[in-house]
Amino acid sequence: MRRRDVLGMLAGAAAAWPAAAVAQGPAGRPITMIVPFPAGGGADVLVRILTKYMEEKLGETIIVLNQPGAGGALAFGQLARAAPDGQTLAWTSTGYAVMAATLSNLSFDPQHDFVHICDVAENPFVLVVNPQLPVTSVRELIDYAKAHPDTLNFAHNGAATLTNLVVELLKLKTGISVGQIAYRGDNFSVSDVIAGHVQAMFSNSPVALPHVAAGRLRGLAVTSARRSPAAPDLPTMIEAGVPDFQAVVWQGFSAPAATPRLVVDRLNAAARQALQAPEVAGRFKDLGAELVGGTPDEFGALVSRELDVWADVVRRSGVKAN
Repeated sequence: MRRRDVLGMLAGAAAAWPAAAVAQGPAGRPITMIVPFPAGGGADVLVRILTKYMEEKLGETIIVLNQPGAGGALAFGQLARAAPDGQTLAWTSTGYAVMAATLSNLSFDPQHDFVHICDVAENPFVLVVNPQLPVTSVRELIDYAKAHPDTLNFAHNGAATLTNLVVELLKLKTGISVGQIAYRGDNFSVSDVIAGHVQAMFSNSPVALPHVAAGRLRGLAVTSARRSPAAPDLPTMIEAGVPDFQAVVWQGFSAPAATPRLVVDRLNAAARQALQAPEVAGRFKDLGAELVGGTPDEFGALVSRELDVWADVVRRSGVKAN
């Protein structure tokens, strides 16, 4: 082989090596983001939007690994067994707290085995009713339910799901007695509320608000602590007279508990920088998600609080997973 060919090969290898090393990260392999949902769903779309821009900030490849099953227990069992080096992460949402509250014999400790890195986005539920129901406010709905016990039916997405637990939370906070009917998802349940087969539900805001705007559903309140920018005219449940009523769909990502703080902060910074990209903010808004991007300590406090809230609702209501 001629000398100039050898030098050319060495130069090419030298140019390629740093890029490959950076793409693989300090641990010598790409970052894996485990997603406890099937590919193509709303959460999966958000993950792929965010990780694309995080790759640019970190200079590393992020592989999205969909690992649905057992309400998220499979994904977080895998995370608990991973090395605490920041190269294995998991997408963490409100479903994590529901899983912890409703499933027993988990192979990990939901309260202590993970560090929560960044609260990426949140969106509230909207309490909606069929427009023919003679109520125009949360107070009127509560009064109607008390005057007609067990005649109102709320739709939800299955036993021990978040939408089921939000109805149970309303019952616990107000003392009303209502029926509940399970559906396979928001699209099916919303259709039946619109048709009047079921009178009310807590629907994810991206699904509910177009129907509220069109007059097919009547929105009574949002379930967040503050009014939603997507529906500023709707009061919160707290403003509507139900004390300390909060239930939002939050989404972020986590790592094994022993992950060094420097690594956690680096990942948090990359996520927050990615959320500032106009393309990311625009795509998230289109999907009905409100950007958060807080600190690890803030996200950790949120997850801890949510674990306690939904465990208490499950204990007091007696809800059981199928």
